[in-house]
Amino acid sequence: MNTLELKPGDKVGIFYYDSVRMGTKAEIEVIERISPTGQVTLSNGKRYTSNGKEIGAVEPSYLWTLDKIQPILEKIETLERQKEAERQAYLASPEYSRKQAVNGSVKAAIAALNQYGWYTDIDGHMDVMESEIKQIIERYVSEHEPIS
Repeated sequence: MNTLELKPGDKVGIFYYDSVRMGTKAEIEVIERISPTGQVTLSNGKRYTSNGKEIGAVEPSYLWTLDKIQPILEKIETLERQKEAERQAYLASPEYSRKQAVNGSVKAAIAALNQYGWYTDIDGHMDVMESEIKQIIERYVSEHEPIS
């Protein structure tokens, strides 16, 4: 990308390369100013060299044209929609209800014990008991269906 051809106010794509995520982060920013040497400053304050590499970053981002960044943004949006659909399906599932019932029951049992003087002890017996209560309730909710 030739940064000298850009003008203040133009939109440019920012690509974040991350080997863990395989470069799945990108955004669009507005150019605030361009120096005579081709250094670009964006509206968010980040500066880029004339080659399009971020200045002063350990893991730098890169300037890309909008044509090149658009497919990445579409891919990111598709993945986000897919993750949200999976999350909504999980929230509506019986598995989520079981997990919530188990967690709430264990929390209520421990709170009742604490209310009447059996507080968390130094030896860790309360942690063991909490785990045992959780196992008992998990077994119960897996063997029985909810009434409503």
